[in-house]
Amino acid sequence: MPGDLSAQFLAPGVYCTNAVAKTGTLTLTGPSNGVWVFLVDGALTGTNFSVVMAGGAQPANVFWAPSAGTTMTTSVIQGIILAGDAVAGSITFTGGTLVGRALANVAVTLTTTSVIGQ
Repeated sequence: MPGDLSAQFLAPGVYCTNAVAKTGTLTLTGPSNGVWVFLVDGALTGTNFSVVMAGGAQPANVFWAPSAGTTMTTSVIQGIILAGDAVAGSITFTGGTLVGRALANVAVTLTTTSVIGQ
């Protein structure tokens, strides 16, 4: 799947995407027991990127697994981020909202970011 996830409506499943910066709105639509796994080849980055849940979808069932770090700016991310390797496994949020969890091998840095745990 290409790196641009904007204007996509995705059902539960496993998605492989590249490290192109994410923008726009991604809608995850499915039942409350649906599971989404995003395997990102490289860093998960985004500016003004929003993840919207529809049809009963739950943030606790969304997993983001970049092979490197994560950097989000003024974005609304839903799900659990499992960041990268021992060198590039940092998560940085500046502005925006994280609805879920951020788990990193190196560090998690949140600046003016709201966190709603799941």
